[in-house]
Amino acid sequence: MSRKTPLGQLIVFILIAAGIIVLSIGSTLYFTGVPMGEFGQKMGEAIGLNYKHATMTDAQLVCKEHMQRKFSGRIRVLHVDSRSSRRDDEEGLFKIFIEADIYADSDRVGPTRELFVSCFVYAQSGKIERFQFAGDSEEQIGPDGEEATNYFGL
Repeated sequence: MSRKTPLGQLIVFILIAAGIIVLSIGSTLYFTGVPMGEFGQKMGEAIGLNYKHATMTDAQLVCKEHMQRKFSGRIRVLHVDSRSSRRDDEEGLFKIFIEADIYADSDRVGPTRELFVSCFVYAQSGKIERFQFAGDSEEQIGPDGEEATNYFGL
């Protein structure tokens, strides 16, 4: 005589297994701090994206957008140095390094100047912590196209 599992027992077993899986996923999300209804919308509010933490690509995009605003209409070439750019876990930052060729003014006429940009972005919020740039020549061009000065106007 063959013993077959009744269909009712099989359905109950599948429902219990599915319940255990759902309970496991729910408790994992709860204890890691991810809200149930919004799987990570916290960080995205800062840069308009829907997830919990910023990625290296997000940091690069934030830095590029900041450069576009700062050097409006003056950028000829923009290149992210992917060999040097990295995540610093100790400081909780993405360190993005960019090389750019910038015109002296928005007319985009004349020679360009190569700038080296350091852009540090918080890994949790996706906001810029520090944005610095320096050129490789003695001629100084400020972000507004004027001659760069120090804090004292010299």
